[in-house]
Amino acid sequence: MITEGVLNALRCPRCRSSLTPGMDGSTPAGEELRCIACAQVFPIIGGVPRMADVTGLAREVAKSFGFQWRARFGRLFERNTLYGLSAEEERQAFFEAMGIRPEGLTGKMVLDAGCGDGFLLGILGQYPAEIVGIDINTSIEIPRRRCIHLANVTVLQADIFAAPFVAASFDYVWCEGVLPLAEDPRKGFQALSDLVKPGGRLYIWVYPSENLSIYQHLRDLFRVAHMLPRWFLLPVCYGLALPLSLARRVLRPHAHRESLASVAFALFDNLSPHLQKRHTVTEVRTWFEEAGFSDLKQTGLVGMSGTRMR
Repeated sequence: MITEGVLNALRCPRCRSSLTPGMDGSTPAGEELRCIACAQVFPIIGGVPRMADVTGLAREVAKSFGFQWRARFGRLFERNTLYGLSAEEERQAFFEAMGIRPEGLTGKMVLDAGCGDGFLLGILGQYPAEIVGIDINTSIEIPRRRCIHLANVTVLQADIFAAPFVAASFDYVWCEGVLPLAEDPRKGFQALSDLVKPGGRLYIWVYPSENLSIYQHLRDLFRVAHMLPRWFLLPVCYGLALPLSLARRVLRPHAHRESLASVAFALFDNLSPHLQKRHTVTEVRTWFEEAGFSDLKQTGLVGMSGTRMR
């Protein structure tokens, strides 16, 4: 379901004109969106408007993460956690990284740019806010199923580089681990920053180019892993996850223990994409400052949020 608030914010990704539910007689109302200017039609399949024109590298990213989220949905990876975090830990991480309190969501519009299988959407949908998730992955119906009981959550298959929204539509924009998969992460950042209302906040997380994680070191070691068939890479990740999990327990006995399925998921997440761009804190801070953001808050190595100046 597309709420009235989201429909009013939607724009044709090609000509930037308004959209209307298709009612030209060729298809039943509610099964497509139609541009009022260029007449471009965007079908609604499985309750999800399909608005992404995915080609080239983006198509491979869409297929790779489509497989990854289907595998998680099918319990081949971690199920009740995401990257080792429970729903409560994910909720706390969102508010801490964004630098806001839960009551700050009341009456607001929130965009999860790169919503994956909708884990965060399901959490934020419990608040009195308008929640929108976009992703190009080929399993976009999964977050729709997860959130079908939440009337305030809308899921779209859309590209952050051609996001189908009017500028300054959202009070909060969240984008975690998506920009590094693109050929030009900074261009993606600029596209997202345009969607933030004056006084609103934007959060991004990118892979660090310093103090690499063990997963990044393994990606550098297995440089051709992304060329393997995904059905073959999945058991390979479990084969790597077992000794890695055992080594962690021996070397860091008091550290937070991730399940074997969580470690395998993180390995697949790092090894399967064609690209993984990496950035410094200084570089990301420059992006925010040059785009007119203030009150910057750093989380972890290269996670950062900022407020768009009024």
